[in-house]
Amino acid sequence: MSGLASGMNTDEIVANLVKAQSSRLNKMQQTKILSTWKSDAYRDVNKKVDEFRKAMEGLRLQSTFNKQTVSSSDTRIEVSTAGVSTLSDFVISEATPAESAKPASVSFGSASASVLASGLSFKLNGSDITLDPNLTFDQAIAKINEQSTNVKAASVGGSLVFTTVGTGSPQKIDIVGVTEPNSFNITNTTDPTTIVGSDSKPGTVTINGIQITVSSNKFSYQGVSFTLKEKIPANSNISVQVSSDTQGIFDSVKSFVDKYNELIADLNGRLTEKRYRDYPPLLDNQKTEMKENDIKLWDEKAKSGLLTSDSTLRSFLTEMRNSLLSTVQNSGSFNSLKDIGINFSSNYLDKGKLVLDEAKLKGVLQTNLEDVKNLFTSKETSTGSATTATDNVLHEKSGFGWRIYDRLNLTITQLGSLAGSPNSIVDTNSYMAKQIKSLDANIGREQDKINAYENRLWKQFGAMEKALQQLNSQGSWLSSQLGM
Repeated sequence: MSGLASGMNTDEIVANLVKAQSSRLNKMQQTKILSTWKSDAYRDVNKKVDEFRKAMEGLRLQSTFNKQTVSSSDTRIEVSTAGVSTLSDFVISEATPAESAKPASVSFGSASASVLASGLSFKLNGSDITLDPNLTFDQAIAKINEQSTNVKAASVGGSLVFTTVGTGSPQKIDIVGVTEPNSFNITNTTDPTTIVGSDSKPGTVTINGIQITVSSNKFSYQGVSFTLKEKIPANSNISVQVSSDTQGIFDSVKSFVDKYNELIADLNGRLTEKRYRDYPPLLDNQKTEMKENDIKLWDEKAKSGLLTSDSTLRSFLTEMRNSLLSTVQNSGSFNSLKDIGINFSSNYLDKGKLVLDEAKLKGVLQTNLEDVKNLFTSKETSTGSATTATDNVLHEKSGFGWRIYDRLNLTITQLGSLAGSPNSIVDTNSYMAKQIKSLDANIGREQDKINAYENRLWKQFGAMEKALQQLNSQGSWLSSQLGM
């Protein structure tokens, strides 16, 4: 036991000395925790930026603005889009539905017994079928299906039914070689009128005066999918109308505005979040002395403001705003978002929020869709790896869809280099990952120094205790010699 000779609480003294010596180690560990939290915060931002990119990437594509709707004046013809149609209307004057091939089928009456009394063999469309004695009805069906190539057997309401499968002309069932009655009532086929199937027959549809042949009652023509429900007599003149899906296009643009506002609100919140510098991260030994709720409240303050005034986020927001504010050259009647009803809020508290004039946007989509499309999708030809985010000329002559998409791509790459890509599980190559790895190495070296210091203290106190013990022993001997 320590301190027996000196009377000192050696354990407490050593613990306090080690604790004092560990202040540098504690700061390093807290720095690592903060770096890990900050890396997670960057990755969370990167994930949100990536989600916004996926939500708006269609605005750079002409296909988004080429959306169409199609309608039919008669329920006998169902229609839907199947691409982009260059025609605005179709007239179907006559149609005869296509007919599917019908298989051949033959049924034999209910089995007279549940088990085949004796063996049975026959040919089924040229396939040799052999049924052993004592097979049950279900076993016999399985055996037939195993040996037959183009006819399958099934139990339907207790009867044995043969049906052709696959293709071929004509569809038929030929059973020969059944030489005796059997308990499953299988017989040679003698009445072909009951078992011969039919081949498929193509249909015809007259569209805009042109008769076309179709193999199926669902077919596509000029970017429109047609489903013929029944025969249409001559001179019916069913109208099918194609028009631009301005509501769908409006929804895409409105979604962009809404999600842009959500993203910048999140980032502005992080940039202005209060930083509590008096609340450093808690170490494990500190948490053991606190209540769970107190730890939670402390951590909330310790994690607050990790990205306050962050230059990467602030630069990203500035570049996004500039891309949306500057005009697009050679885009047609419109060269700014304001021209189509999208503007920045005049309230400075909104911090760059977009405001949508829905009536104005719907109006220009109805009257001048082509120029709205150019405003978002126009793209100057580039060389090499240049994008609208890295080349001013490309930026000036490219639409807003490309500008924002390229800016988001660049930011995702920058944040990935800083703290790892948003979807990676393990990050070892980013700047912050390397920083944390370096901290780990420094923490390890500092921990070794603390351990060595603690061992040195125990040796020194041990030597002192030993010396005091020897001194006490000598004092006791001297006292005994002097008769004291």
